[in-house]
Amino acid sequence: MSDAFSMVDLRSILTERVGLPDREIPDDEQTSFDSIGLDSLAFLEVQLEVEARYGFQVSDEDAQAIKTFGDAIAYMNRRLQEA
Repeated sequence: MSDAFSMVDLRSILTERVGLPDREIPDDEQTSFDSIGLDSLAFLEVQLEVEARYGFQVSDEDAQAIKTFGDAIAYMNRRLQEA
């Protein structure tokens, strides 16, 4: 596992846990989760996968603040640095 969480890691979670086709996931960090049709249940799947893979809880408050791919990547890197 690398030291930093990246778009590759996020893409992996979205394809493996949520089931989104890779071709439907833009590489733009400004992409919002809403714009790719991720509903609250799918976002919860992402949250659960992050907790399983990286071993820390993502609070509901934190999860609600994550709107874009860039938000998710920044959050994950901040949390990984705290560990």
